[in-house]
Formats: sequence, structure tokens, C-alpha cells
Amino acid sequence: MMKKKNWPLRILCALLFVALSGVIMLSIYTLSAEDGLESGSRSEQVTEVLKEEVQERLESTPEGVALSERIKAFIILHSPYGSDWNMNVRKLAHFTIYFALATMCYITLAILGVGKIGRILITMLICGVFAIFDELHQGDVIGRTMSERDVIIDSLGALTSVGILTVISIFYSIISYPFRKNQ
Repeated sequence: MMKKKNWPLRILCALLFVALSGVIMLSIYTLSAEDGLESGSRSEQVTEVLKEEVQERLESTPEGVALSERIKAFIILHSPYGSDWNMNVRKLAHFTIYFALATMCYITLAILGVGKIGRILITMLICGVFAIFDELHQGDVIGRTMSERDVIIDSLGALTSVGILTVISIFYSIISYPFRKNQ
């Protein structure tokens, strides 16, 4: 499990990542506690800032304009929300914040020496349960509704993080194997 000489540092690092997980969970809870009007206003502001950034940075060259148009066409074609940029930004926020939460949980478990399968299962369980309870909480907020789709998007964000981190972990295990064998 843990190397004896490293346990104080591992515990300290794990506490740091637990604290970061707590900050992310508090952010999720705080955002879902906003009433519908306030939440809609915030996401519209974020959407407008993103549109301005894309226009200013990406669409300032002919290549950028071409790339921007390809991205817009891809999103409109594949997003269930089509060209509703505000809804796309809201759902991307769900995906991203649960990606971050899963990352913090997975790293905490890795630091504590939990095996890969355990990390995957525990991280997905934490994120899935938190997503469900967050939606239940949001259902009690004025102007907000519970959404199974949001739980699915949250879970996909967590699953993507877990997948990437597991591949990195497996790759690291393969690369470091010859060095461990000689110890």
C-alpha cells in the first residue's frame, strides 16, 4: 500500500486534494443553489464573454474564421441544443466541473495507494452520488428543475476524467516497471 517513509507526505498531499475536492463540491452546490433567474443571468454573461473572446482571438485571421466556422458547424450538428450557445455553455460547465471533481478524487485515492479498479469505482460512485443529490437539491430551488440529462452529463465528465487518468496511470505503470523490478 503506502511506502513507510513516504506516509506523512502522502497524507499531507491527500489532505490537499481532499480540500480541493471540497472546494469544487462547494462551488457545485453554490451554483445549483442560485435561483433560476440569477443562474440564467450568470450563464448568459459567461456565454457573451466567451463569444467576445472567440471573436477577438479566433476570428481575427482568415484561418481563425475558417476554424471558428467548422467548430460552430460541428457543435450545431452534434449538440442536442443546436445553436443555443447559452445552453451548450451550461452543459459544458456541468461536464467540466465534474471532470475536475473526479480528477481531485482520483488523485487523492492514488496518493493513498488505492488500486486502479478501486480508484475508478470509488471516484465514479462519489461523483455519481453527488450529481444525483445536487440535482435533487436543485429541484427545490425557485426557478430550477431537476434534470436526468444533467446527471448523465456530470457522470460523463467524471468518466472522461477517470478514463484519461487511468490510461495515464497504466502508461506510468508500464514505463516504471523495469525500475521497480531492480529495487
